Amino acid sequence: MPVHIVTAAFGYVTVASELHDAATVDHLVAGIRSTLDRLGGVPIESPDALPDVPLAILVATGGTEAAIGRLVRERHRVVPFEPVLLLAHSLHNSLPAALEAMAHVHAHGGRGRIVQLTSDGSGSLPESLADVTAIHRLHHTRLGQVGQPSPWLVASVPDRDRLRERWGIELVNVDIGETIDAYRAADPTASRPVAVRYSRGATPSPELLDAAALHPVLLEAAQRARVDAVTVRCFDYLDTLHTSGCVALAELNDAGIVAGCEGDVASAVAMLVVRTLLDQPSWIANPAAIDETENRLLLAHCTVAPSMVDDVELHTHFESGLGIGLRGRFAPGPATLIRLGGPALERLWVTNATIEQSGDAENLCRTQVTVHLEDRSARELLDDPLGNHLVLFHGNHRDRIERWWHLAFG
Repeated sequence: MPVHIVTAAFGYVTVASELHDAATVDHLVAGIRSTLDRLGGVPIESPDALPDVPLAILVATGGTEAAIGRLVRERHRVVPFEPVLLLAHSLHNSLPAALEAMAHVHAHGGRGRIVQLTSDGSGSLPESLADVTAIHRLHHTRLGQVGQPSPWLVASVPDRDRLRERWGIELVNVDIGETIDAYRAADPTASRPVAVRYSRGATPSPELLDAAALHPVLLEAAQRARVDAVTVRCFDYLDTLHTSGCVALAELNDAGIVAGCEGDVASAVAMLVVRTLLDQPSWIANPAAIDETENRLLLAHCTVAPSMVDDVELHTHFESGLGIGLRGRFAPGPATLIRLGGPALERLWVTNATIEQSGDAENLCRTQVTVHLEDRSARELLDDPLGNHLVLFHGNHRDRIERWWHLAFG
């Protein structure tokens, strides 16, 4: 998704007890400020400055608890969704003050995190700044619904007002009929580079050229609607254009533009979390089979970002036999699965997993992978499902996702 252009990575305000004069405080935090500046921080005097980037409060000394509370209230008048980020060090009762102040924040329904700065001044600060930055970006995200969600996704359509209130994400309707008309009038040469890429340098087939032609159409539709991501009712293209959206969605995801299938809003938001927080593509898939005894899932879908897999083969779209479906082969290794649910997407299911092998069954969607769940029971998906699709991405990131979730929503 596009990065919002700002003048700083974050702002920071220093708070110290009135018992310390300015020269003493400057000497005390000089090394820390140098590191904050190196990380892209800009010192500010007022907490309502730089509202588009995270604010960190540098707790220079003890005796600052009440002052921290005032700074938090002033900040929340302009950035009400932002969690409190307190930076503490090991001298002058900085950490005790941060603990007391954060307890006060939590007692009044707020959210926040204390970062203990190490000798080089950073500690876990880069990760915490990235977490808050992701919250900022989501609160400025416009998600385009290209057509309404597919009718079978009865549990994957959150209430748009509640989604906006909780996440800050604005759902924007994009007329799928206009994309169909644009496809029919499109210059066929505009999408040839995409088709050549997916044919691995060979002469693209007519079917691949037709499927690739949806990519510039969807990209232009997103640009006109000024949206950062899309979720597309792609089965309409099979019915009206006799081609599939699989190549176009794969190419968008590989280019950093989140693109969900079937108009699934819940999965598109999960994909946005992955892209915004970890800067990774992710894969939306159906659980085709759940092995409770072995704690394994078989996942399948007809599209995948090529950068996620070792190889991509071209097939038809599974259910329709039309267009192009992509069979990507995942390398074995660590992965994470995530699913959001509820009317405001207020529920989270996430687990670390291990990719074991890819498949090529003819009676399933084209990209197939077997994964072993490492720290959640597969039975949970049967006993308390949040919906159909799961989102998979590389690496074990359950702890990071859960820490971010707690920071974002409490």
